[in-house]
Amino acid sequence: MIKLATALALLIGSAASVAAATPQCMRPNDAEAEQAIRFQTELMVVSDTCGAPTYTLFARRNRTALMDYQHQVIERFRRSGAGHAEARFDSYLTRLANEVSLRLGAQPVAAVCRDAQNLLAMADTLAGDRFRRYVAEQAAHSSTRRCPD
Repeated sequence: MIKLATALALLIGSAASVAAATPQCMRPNDAEAEQAIRFQTELMVVSDTCGAPTYTLFARRNRTALMDYQHQVIERFRRSGAGHAEARFDSYLTRLANEVSLRLGAQPVAAVCRDAQNLLAMADTLAGDRFRRYVAEQAAHSSTRRCPD
């Protein structure tokens, strides 16, 4: 955990120069993709921290959906007019992982893993359309401002 937190913290400097990833408002499909990427990142860090295979299995089951969501976020970066949308996406992922790692790193690993039991159990049940419905529901309840149609 300390190695992961240290490595991710070192990457903060490179991500700090990236403009804010969230625009003033988002289209519904952009908000859904954002929620999916956030869920994936949280699960990745928690699964690694707790030594659980959950993330790997989740990513395999949801490979197509995750790729679709990643493309959606990259397209949002492209629409925002900034160049190098793929590089911005990579920096954005790094920033998200750093945020999660630093937040979790402030707690004992045993507490992180205890608190993450529900997340890990839920991730074990999410696949395909069920995953898509879950992130769509999360996006609908998020505080992200929606762009007018």
